[in-house]
Amino acid sequence: MRQWNADGIIALQSRLREVKSLRLPTVVAIESRRLPRAQCQLVCDNQGMGQMGSKALLAQGFRQFAYCGLEGLEFSEVRGSSFVYALEQAGFPARVYSAPHRNLANSWYTEERHLSRWLLDLPKPIGLMACNDDRARMLSEICHLRGIRVPEDIAILGVDNDEQVCKSATPPLSSIAIATERAGYEAAAALARMMSGRDHSVQQVTAHPTHVVSRQSTDVLAIEDPTMMRALRFIRQNGNRPVRVQDVAAEAGLSRRALQDRFSETLGRTPRQEIHRCRVDRLAHLLVETNMTIGQIAAATGFEIDAHVARFFSRHTGMTPLAYRRKHLAS
Repeated sequence: MRQWNADGIIALQSRLREVKSLRLPTVVAIESRRLPRAQCQLVCDNQGMGQMGSKALLAQGFRQFAYCGLEGLEFSEVRGSSFVYALEQAGFPARVYSAPHRNLANSWYTEERHLSRWLLDLPKPIGLMACNDDRARMLSEICHLRGIRVPEDIAILGVDNDEQVCKSATPPLSSIAIATERAGYEAAAALARMMSGRDHSVQQVTAHPTHVVSRQSTDVLAIEDPTMMRALRFIRQNGNRPVRVQDVAAEAGLSRRALQDRFSETLGRTPRQEIHRCRVDRLAHLLVETNMTIGQIAAATGFEIDAHVARFFSRHTGMTPLAYRRKHLAS
């Protein structure tokens, strides 16, 4: 490293001892335990990821939940504890599996036996969040070997949205996307300020979760009531236009009052809240995953003018569409 003649460095936590000897301005990308406050750090919002995972699986109608992590790794433990806590607050327990990070003394075959037993014993159907995409793909492979259907028996949600991992799995894995590119820009900007001597304050750059990228591994509604299934599917298939509660009631073949009662009993929210939730998810997806202008997004989601979509999105998220895009994308 000394031969690089660097003026500053962004380093993994595992290389911190080497980097410290260089006495250079440094931003450390945290892998597990956070460092003392005197060190500029790049961290993940693991708590937010667990919360987002719980909300995504709850929205699918699941009432049974599980989390599979890696013991001894802080990011996994925080994501898991946040996932479990959010579900407990909603009135649902979650089953948790943790095992030591795989090494030479703990072969894939040994872990596969333990995980197989755990997966087979889980009540079905169940929504399962894995600590990351690699763990999710391993679970998916074991399910395939053991005849467990994904997503019908176990819906699997990963974290990181590593497209190579997610799309190569069978079925393709849903995953929580993280604003890693934006965090990288912010870390580089913080390092530039440190190198120039303009900023000596200790900083923490955080990579936040942005949204769930839905693929086949969670493409299921865990609702036994066929009437509710029709209503929810209708709402989700019409996220590109303004749907009214009476439209949903007509599709489900229920009165408006009966529909309200079914939603309250099954999901704990009203039909209007579900319509708005799905519409906000659709808007957030277009803001983060596309380069469409706000006007184009408004037209694609059934809003007459930009101002209407901005007011709607701000009311439900607390920020404007442009602010949301800036927060989750690198400039």
